[in-house]
Amino acid sequence: MLKTVLDAKRKFDVEEIRNDFPILKREVNGKPLVYLDNAATSQKPQVVIDALTHYYTYDNANIHRGLYFLSELATEQYENARLKVKEFINAMSVAEIVFVRGTTEAINLVASTLCRAKYFKEGDEVLVSHMEHHANIVPWQLMSDRKKINLKVIPINDAGELDYDAFEKLVNEKTKLVSVVHISNALGSINPIKKIIDFAHSKKIPVLV
Repeated sequence: MLKTVLDAKRKFDVEEIRNDFPILKREVNGKPLVYLDNAATSQKPQVVIDALTHYYTYDNANIHRGLYFLSELATEQYENARLKVKEFINAMSVAEIVFVRGTTEAINLVASTLCRAKYFKEGDEVLVSHMEHHANIVPWQLMSDRKKINLKVIPINDAGELDYDAFEKLVNEKTKLVSVVHISNALGSINPIKKIIDFAHSKKIPVLV
């Protein structure tokens, strides 16, 4: 048991991880940089910087658009990345992996696709929480105007935590989607996302995290 704990600590050595990020070697006001805005823009470890530099130096080309060497190489690398993501998150198929520029674009893509697919009908409801980033509010507000659906908001308590009991009470036969953040970018609150998903799925309601 002790060996397992020690191995786990070695695998998650904070200082070793910090050393992977060259920007964290910077000092601000004479102190090591502490960066907490990963929800907006994540810093890159050296291995990613090196991979990007190598790609733009030697392999840069349009993907899925050419029959020449560089294009085929770039396409192969692109699809290999899709396969790695599929395996990392344990998806059923690479067809489930869609690359987007960020969470905002992803949410808008889901919202617009559901709209075009006529998934919603007038009077249906979408649940979001009171701690959502505006990127997970505005698309559903627009959908509310276009499709005449209702946007329901899960409240939070004085500690900035999602009111789970209120969430369960808000779910009803008109609920067609639950769209909630896992960890709040503003509060740092960690929502009981598995519990939320399990409850929603028991009612056959999809969840967007």
